[in-house]
Amino acid sequence: EIYATIERPDIIIWSLSVKKIFLIELTCPAEEGIQAARERKLDRYNGLAVAINASHWSATIILFEVGARGFVAHSTHKLLAQLGIRGRDKSALCKKLGKIAARASFAIYLAHSNPEWDQNRVLLTSDD
Repeated sequence: EIYATIERPDIIIWSLSVKKIFLIELTCPAEEGIQAARERKLDRYNGLAVAINASHWSATIILFEVGARGFVAHSTHKLLAQLGIRGRDKSALCKKLGKIAARASFAIYLAHSNPEWDQNRVLLTSDD
C-alpha cells in the first residue's frame, strides 16, 4: 500500500491521513558496539526511507538500542518518551528491557556449544 520491499523493520507505525510512516528498529549489540550497530542499521534502512519519501509519504527512521549485557541506550529512553511513556513507567520498562536482553544473552552463551536450542528453557518468569 505504501511501498513494496523485502525490508522488514521491527515496528512500523503509519498514518494514512497525514501520509507519515515511522520505521522503528531495535538492535541488541555488545555495549561497545552500539554506535557501529546504529550506523549499520541506518545504512540498511536509509534507502527504504528515501524510496518511501519519493512515493509522497514522509518516512522517519527511528533506531533504538538495548545492549546485550543489559545497558539501555539513550535512544531507547527517547523513543519511549516519543511514544508517550514517561516517568516511572518508562523507568520500569527500561529496567525490564535491560533484564530481558541480559537474560537472553546469557541463555545464548550457555547454549553456545549445544547444536540445538532447548525450546523448553525458561528465560523469563512472570515475576521478572
